[in-house]
Amino acid sequence: MVFTVLWVVILGAIIVFYTKFCKRIPILMYHRIATVPGERNSLPPEKFKEQLDYLQQHGYNPITLIDLYKHYSHQVPLPPKPVILTFDDGYEDNYLTALPLLRERNMRATVFPIANWVGKENKWENFNHQLTRTMNWNQLKAWRAAGMEIGSHTLEHPFLTQCDETRLDKEFRDSKAILQENLGSTIEFLCYPYGFFDDKTIHAARKNGYKGALAIYDNAPLWRQDLFALPRIPIPSKQPLWEFALKVSRFHIVFILLRKLERSGKRLFCKF
Repeated sequence: MVFTVLWVVILGAIIVFYTKFCKRIPILMYHRIATVPGERNSLPPEKFKEQLDYLQQHGYNPITLIDLYKHYSHQVPLPPKPVILTFDDGYEDNYLTALPLLRERNMRATVFPIANWVGKENKWENFNHQLTRTMNWNQLKAWRAAGMEIGSHTLEHPFLTQCDETRLDKEFRDSKAILQENLGSTIEFLCYPYGFFDDKTIHAARKNGYKGALAIYDNAPLWRQDLFALPRIPIPSKQPLWEFALKVSRFHIVFILLRKLERSGKRLFCKF
């Protein structure tokens, strides 16, 4: 009897969980598309190609953030099995390597360049990262002309939760203005550096005219959809295909939940 009740409870929890999250759209987070030994956030090109082929073969349709916004705000329908591909920082290999692979498959993606680091080496990453360049303005224009999307990754890539209101306004307002002036198109979405944000950050993003903003998993709510706290799923360099398949499935939210629990556990451990 006890086991019967337990299984009913477990089955009920699974049904509730599935019903709640089955319509959530997976948002994948990439950085470099390059083979860089020892760098977790750099995905080898052959792995990226393998993942795009998987999406194509299994009927997934990469959409943009403006598509997502219209869906949630104005109930505009989406294609079957939507997924969003995002690239942080705007590295040159996104243009040289990722863009041709995306175009071959008629897929769309969003890149988030750092306004004051466009066309420069990635020296803001003072963490022993391999030096490489970011896309220049012409490459970003070509990215946009290819049907891709561009958002802001702030002005200087700071830890936003350590910024006061004046600095936040400058990061959000000036990055948007610089990108719009140089690209000749509207910038409507923001990506929080390091995934860190709080209520003050969200307020500043809304105030400066963004339609939505992307996080990773920290502080991102799971039980409600917040366009200014959209969780994403990191794709590491050694991503096995079977795990990638789960990350784009209807159960992708489990990965975000596990990372949130892992981060909470680490914080609790540090207190003791």
